[in-house]
Amino acid sequence: MVSSPTVTHPTSAMRNAPETAPNGSRPARSGSTPGMDTLADLASMQHHQQITRANAGGLRSTEIYDSQGSTNPTALSSAYAAHGPLPARGSLDPTMVEPSLRPTPARTFSTKNLSEAELQTVAELVTYLASNSFAYESHVKLIDLLHRGFRSHARNTSLSNVEDNPRNYDLLSDLRSARESMHARFAVGESIWVDWIEDERLLATTFDECFAVMELCIRAVQEEAGSTKLWSLYANWMTSLYMAATGDDSIREAVQPSTDILTWSDEDKMVAAEVWNWHQQMMDVWSSGVRATRWRVDESHLLWNPYTELLLQALARSPSSDGILEMKAHFRERLKTPHAEWDSTFQRFSSFTSRYEDHSYEEIMAKVNQECSTARAMYEAREMRELAVRRSDGSGSNDARLSVFSEYIEWELGQSRKKHGSVFELVEALYQRALLCCPANTELWQEYTMFITDEIVSHSRRDESILPALDRSTRHCPWSGSLWSQYLLAAERQKIPFPDIGEIKHKATSTGLLDDGGLEEVLQVYVAWCSILRRRAFQEESTDEDLDVAEVGIRSAIEDMQRLGQAKYGKDYQGDPNYRLERIYIKYFTQSGDWHRAREIWKRLIRSRGDSHEFWLQYYLWEMSAWGKISYRENINNAPSSPRPSEATKVLRTALKTPSLDWPERLIQVLQYHCEDHEDAAEIQSVSVQVWKAKKAVKERRAKEMEEYQALQAAQAAQAQGMQQVHALEPQTSVDSAVGFATTKRKRDDDEDKKQDEGSASKKTRVKVNGRGAEDEDPPQTTSSELKRDRENSTIIVKNLPGDVTETGVRQFFRDCGTVNSLTLAVDEDLGTGTATMEFQSRDDALTAQTKDKKDFDGREIEIQVGSGTTLFVTNFPPHADESWLRERFGRFGEITDVRLPSLKYNTHRRFCYIQFMKADQARSATELDGEDAGSKLKLVVKISDPKRRQERVGPLQEGREVHIRGLDWAVTESELEAAFSKYGTVEQTRIPRDMAGKSKGFAFVVFSTSEQANAALDLNNTRLKSRIMSVTIASKAAAKRQATTIIQSASRSTVSPSPDVTTANGDHANAASPPPSMNNKTKAHYADIQDRTVALLNVPDTVNDARIRTLAEPYGPLVKIVLRPDHQGAEVEFKNVSDAGKAALGIDGHEITPGRSLRVGTVGELRKQKAEKKRDKVGGVADAKKDTTAGFQSNVAIGRPRQVGISRGRGGGLGVKRDGSSSIFASGRTANSKVALDHDTRGTSNAQAGPGKSNADFKNIFLGGKGESS
Repeated sequence: MVSSPTVTHPTSAMRNAPETAPNGSRPARSGSTPGMDTLADLASMQHHQQITRANAGGLRSTEIYDSQGSTNPTALSSAYAAHGPLPARGSLDPTMVEPSLRPTPARTFSTKNLSEAELQTVAELVTYLASNSFAYESHVKLIDLLHRGFRSHARNTSLSNVEDNPRNYDLLSDLRSARESMHARFAVGESIWVDWIEDERLLATTFDECFAVMELCIRAVQEEAGSTKLWSLYANWMTSLYMAATGDDSIREAVQPSTDILTWSDEDKMVAAEVWNWHQQMMDVWSSGVRATRWRVDESHLLWNPYTELLLQALARSPSSDGILEMKAHFRERLKTPHAEWDSTFQRFSSFTSRYEDHSYEEIMAKVNQECSTARAMYEAREMRELAVRRSDGSGSNDARLSVFSEYIEWELGQSRKKHGSVFELVEALYQRALLCCPANTELWQEYTMFITDEIVSHSRRDESILPALDRSTRHCPWSGSLWSQYLLAAERQKIPFPDIGEIKHKATSTGLLDDGGLEEVLQVYVAWCSILRRRAFQEESTDEDLDVAEVGIRSAIEDMQRLGQAKYGKDYQGDPNYRLERIYIKYFTQSGDWHRAREIWKRLIRSRGDSHEFWLQYYLWEMSAWGKISYRENINNAPSSPRPSEATKVLRTALKTPSLDWPERLIQVLQYHCEDHEDAAEIQSVSVQVWKAKKAVKERRAKEMEEYQALQAAQAAQAQGMQQVHALEPQTSVDSAVGFATTKRKRDDDEDKKQDEGSASKKTRVKVNGRGAEDEDPPQTTSSELKRDRENSTIIVKNLPGDVTETGVRQFFRDCGTVNSLTLAVDEDLGTGTATMEFQSRDDALTAQTKDKKDFDGREIEIQVGSGTTLFVTNFPPHADESWLRERFGRFGEITDVRLPSLKYNTHRRFCYIQFMKADQARSATELDGEDAGSKLKLVVKISDPKRRQERVGPLQEGREVHIRGLDWAVTESELEAAFSKYGTVEQTRIPRDMAGKSKGFAFVVFSTSEQANAALDLNNTRLKSRIMSVTIASKAAAKRQATTIIQSASRSTVSPSPDVTTANGDHANAASPPPSMNNKTKAHYADIQDRTVALLNVPDTVNDARIRTLAEPYGPLVKIVLRPDHQGAEVEFKNVSDAGKAALGIDGHEITPGRSLRVGTVGELRKQKAEKKRDKVGGVADAKKDTTAGFQSNVAIGRPRQVGISRGRGGGLGVKRDGSSSIFASGRTANSKVALDHDTRGTSNAQAGPGKSNADFKNIFLGGKGESS
């Protein structure tokens, strides 16, 4: 890892030097002190961090609260009192600074460079930070406001107006204090450092002021060592100082410093000359910057090029053989490093060689080119990724930058080390660049530190140290317990003095930021700290003092965690589920030989962990370990007999007496084996009785649990059925009449029933019933009280958000209120405001979130209202209606925040939606549309959504008035069927599903007026009607269909018989794919004709139904069939004519069917390879799903176009077919691949002879006019 050499002022070095003994070592403790000073330190630190936590409320919050202790909102907090000279890195520890609560005399902020609203915000921020000094975002916002005012003042500077001098900016001292205060607590980040240095450089005139800017640069590059911007500022400033001190202006053209030559007095020049050799110091800074940024392939030239010019100038003034050799080595090192300007560097080396070693120019250049060409190739391999980084920089989105860097790093790590494709320094530089972009990203810092740790451990980089990276990571993310724990562990591993390790721990726990991140963050630090204390106590050189320190420290940590947990969760807090600190404490007493105290800790844990068999096993194993050590000692002492492990036996017997034990069977088995191995006959007999009783109790318990589980499963199944049904009945007759082009909603013949049963059967899943495995279907994931999702009462609407608000910002603001199930953000660009609709997991969470009403969110007072009564349930609208249709129909009643259409992935017949308004009265007004004519003989159903009032679906199927007839003679007509069944009652409807040729499918449905009549009709079961024996049963609800096939008309235009409706095992229709090999040539030809007329639409959202697909496709020509496949994110559309299919393929490709979702056209095979759309419903609370790479993006895959009439596949070179005779990627049965270009696809083709060819003009006529196609 690259170090950061810097220049240190003699006085600042003395100021920051630690107290040392005369021999240079840290002063040792007095041998006569029995460790009480260390114990006192631990107690003091414990007390200190508790007080600090109490004063650290609202940490890292962006909210601005009115300070009750302040009498004037414009009072400047003493936290921003003027500082002395700028401290060097480390002189002002971020976690040792206590937030001052003493108000300073009231002062009003005023400057003409900020508006009144901005000045008020400044006052509020200062007041808030006075009592919440670790609020990171508030620090950033305050600095940004004050800096904005300074820059506005500086731009208006006039030499003739003294008042406009930058030094006279009214809030200059406040800006300086704000920056120092933030830097004392956090790493400020590259952008704040750049502004800080540039502002101070603008103000510096005297030697002392210029020197202070130099110290500021030192602090900046120490904190952000990989920043080319900061190193450039530092090096250029040192160049300016050199020119001011020496008057040497000869290097100005070479380096081109960004500031004018400073003008110092003669006295300042004398002082400067006495302090340093300015030329050497300047060159050292340039050299340090070059080394620190060497592997920044994108911008390292910003430092290397000026530095090289300085070296070349020096060599030109005094040439020497040694200087030439050093310069050549300088160039060769650079050429061996991949960087963006490699060619330019090589050209400069060529000029250098031509000037100083022209006699061997060709030999040198050839050798260097051979040695260094690898570096050039390495950069070329990364050039496209660097371009992606530059594009993400232009997006202005940190999320976009982070995504690009993450992919870049993953790629870099995947390069082969053996082939020199990946270099440790390149990866490290990438991490540093990403961290400059996202300095407070905890996960990124963890990845970075783990990468370096892996290099040190796995690749033996003993010269590397992880401590600098961990120090920077905890400065940037002091709320991360994981980073602090790694810091402590690395410090111990590198044998850092124990007092220094204690300081690290104290920095981590004293601010309260860990508490804000959650108890787990605090616990990770305590676990690392207590582990260090325990290990240190039992080292060879340890003393009794070390034992006392460890015992006090571990006990204090356990007590502190208990207090924190109870403060956050109340008296019901049960402690760490894994009892990590207690296990360390047990290990400490075990190593000390104090078995009794260790056992007492185990016994205390029974109260909170006694339900877990894992706990009892750990306890048992510890007792066996203790027994083994005791037995070993007694054997050494020649004891007559070893004691039995009675304590271990007692543990297992006690465990079996616990009624709520999760897995008693496991402990029963362990107890039996244990007694057989270690106990006598009397104990074994006693245990056998207890085991018999325990097994009997477990058997009864499991039977009871299974009954409860089955009841819960039944309730869940009933609830799932209710969720699939709508709140009110869809009038089936009107819906069916509206969808007149559909032949049937159910297929119920024998074969299809079997397939549906097989397809819909849930896979058996092994579930846990109180720790035991059980085979059953669909294990319940929630209790019966949680079956319903109360969306209406757990939703809030947040208004008046800033116009630039992000979802991440909203989630962060409400993170302490509960789990967010979903979040929808809408921004009004005209008004510059945002509105968020948030659904929480429970109503209580929503009510908690409402307490943030009227709070400040990035300078705006937000308004929060609970969404109860704002949601409408709407059904019975036309099948073609989409979100825009609904918004247009309902928008006149008020602002609509969300429209939710159901997913059709598991049931393609669902047609309802939820419309959420901004206000409840708007939703109530919209209910006047209930019963309104929606067209197609449909009446809208509009109700206020209320899950408690959900109605069961009614109709012939639900009322038992419908019978299902299978084995129906194919010649039977509807009238004949009605005549056969009418003798049992009034027949309301008969329906015989038919195929595309109009032939009966061999089954039917008959609807009676009452269920009694339908039951009476069962007498016809197993009776003959014409040539077949019928099977008559009461119709039951079919399994939800995951695809919908809509037959519009027959496509038969020739003597070729219609293709059979073959359905594969997974529900795919075979007639749209390649024909089975067993079919004859006519059938194969018919299959090929169907494929030519079929267009596969990809990237179709699972909320789009077949009616909308028909509306989209029908303008291009007559349709035959639509197969909706929400389980594959697509649809198959069969046209009547080939030319219409071609026009549709061109016209539909790229069509935006819903906002952000563009359709693309491919093949049926490609469609079936797509997986169902995966959605993350909960925000941050659901297991990660694989990213759906197709959803929301238009692929570069080519469009499947129909073949030319008369041209055999794979020949002729028509549109979409290669001229070299190889098949197009859209040949029959092939799948298009977006990554394969047309001219690279050389797969096999049909052996059929090519027919008479047609020109492009002929094809154009077919395409536009339909010539050659039968109507």
